[in-house]
Amino acid sequence: MFCTTCSIKGSFQGLYSYYSKTKSEAPQLLIVPDTSTLLCEISKSDTPRIVVINGSILKECIKANKKAVVYLWAPKCKGKFCYSLNFLQQKCDAKGVALYIVAEYYDTQLMQINHKISKPISGIDVEYYNSSKTSKYLSKFIYDLTSRSDMAGRFIYFEDGIFKKSFESIEEI
Repeated sequence: MFCTTCSIKGSFQGLYSYYSKTKSEAPQLLIVPDTSTLLCEISKSDTPRIVVINGSILKECIKANKKAVVYLWAPKCKGKFCYSLNFLQQKCDAKGVALYIVAEYYDTQLMQINHKISKPISGIDVEYYNSSKTSKYLSKFIYDLTSRSDMAGRFIYFEDGIFKKSFESIEEI
């Protein structure tokens, strides 16, 4: 399973969603689409926004791409397999792969940065998954997205909407 925590300057991030905190600190940051709005129809704007989704919604959107990768972003992660979102977008553009960034947990400060990416960042709908514990909602999200529970890595790769593999390094695309 995924390592969902990163140690940052003595504090632990990633055990919980921090959705409620973000919702109270910056409600304008979150977009919760209604059932008639497709994720694929929501475009990135000049103002950072986080689209709150579940795995099934993202899976439908991915089907529209020949090649797509989902990056499970831990906003405060500083490890070997944690990448700059701008760098990831450049790599995916060069390889003709659609990039979907899904935050493992919410971080108001880091989510308000206007990254140079094609699609808005998504956040996992913890209310849909009925849990604020990252390990619980993340495993359910991944299962909805891939129909698998034995995933490893921060990248989930699809071809023609079909899950192909997961991996840690962007170089594996």
